[in-house]
Amino acid sequence: MSLQRKHYGPPRRIRSNSYSNVLESIENFKNKIILNEYTDLISNNLKDLELNSTINPSMIDLQPEIKWFMRPFLVNFIIQLHSNLKLKPQTLFLTWNIIDNYCSKRIVFKQHYQLIGCTSLWIASKFEDKKSRVPTIKELISYCSNIYDDSMFKEMEIHILSTLNWSLNFTNFEDILQLSIKSSDPDGKELLNKPLNSYKSNTPIVSAILAVSRYLCELSLYERDFLNYSTSSIGSTCFLMACSILNMDYGLNLILNLLNDSSSSIISPFLQGFNGQQSINEIKNISLLLYKSILSPSDVLIEKYNSLGVITVVNRFLDDNNLLLNQSSNISNLLLRFPNNPPFSFSSSSNSNSISISNDSIFNSNTCDSPSNFSSFSSVSSATSYNSDFADLKETII
Repeated sequence: MSLQRKHYGPPRRIRSNSYSNVLESIENFKNKIILNEYTDLISNNLKDLELNSTINPSMIDLQPEIKWFMRPFLVNFIIQLHSNLKLKPQTLFLTWNIIDNYCSKRIVFKQHYQLIGCTSLWIASKFEDKKSRVPTIKELISYCSNIYDDSMFKEMEIHILSTLNWSLNFTNFEDILQLSIKSSDPDGKELLNKPLNSYKSNTPIVSAILAVSRYLCELSLYERDFLNYSTSSIGSTCFLMACSILNMDYGLNLILNLLNDSSSSIISPFLQGFNGQQSINEIKNISLLLYKSILSPSDVLIEKYNSLGVITVVNRFLDDNNLLLNQSSNISNLLLRFPNNPPFSFSSSSNSNSISISNDSIFNSNTCDSPSNFSSFSSVSSATSYNSDFADLKETII
């Protein structure tokens, strides 16, 4: 009789069976019912968090060593690291909440800038991702070319958390995108009258909107100007522009509903309230900033989103509408799919972006055709959270 060979080391991982599609659909459906009961509470909590975590970019201006021209290099590095580790989208946005808040409160030396970025991603991944996805210190050291040792990461982690009063509660772009999806209900699931199996995962339409919206949100990480606006305003504008780029009316319909609703009963991604003309002017200003960023995106973002078909759709939108920089009188309306009449025109008192204004109208040009294949944005993630994993978005829009 042969002796059984002993196994040393950690226990072997037992491969779990695939989760039942029916059970997942039922859970997501029930979760949506429960979530609807707490929507107002969640929205109010996000509003309070946004008010209490506003970043003052002028404080970062006072940094003696780090300058704004260094920021795109760190953004590129963090995005690449985030993609390689396959972390959740909200982890990336929380990372930059941490970085910006820390840099607005502490003096940062140039040689520690990358360390702060990596440590912030490490902290954010512990907060948002499952344990198996959290990078080890050895991995972080390797990504930083062995410039820092493990003790430096541990010390920086404590220093960042103590600076933030041990609180990581921020309103980030992903929160606003989820709220925008819930408010506009592009797949009709909020009515809770769809077939049960449809609640298993995101519909292709929702996945497409989220993919383009996240691309725009990540573009906003590169520039200082975006820090002058609230997270909810930027995230909502990214959602509106994504709908316009995809030739969908969900964003415009949401704005029209907010304009026509005087009781404020509509769930709104504008956490600080929708103030009619004032909010529209702010949206249009942000859209112009995003437009300038779209014209010269980072190679890192192009590489990340090209395989998802996002770059193809955005470039097609720009080409089909002949968006020229010297035609900005109507360019924001076109970017947002807004009609070219009040209240969607800039008021005389608004501070429009520093792009030259021409009287030539471009709104009469045809809008971009809808992508022929929304399945290229398909996702297997939970329909309750509207989360869409980039790893699952493989096909390219033709």
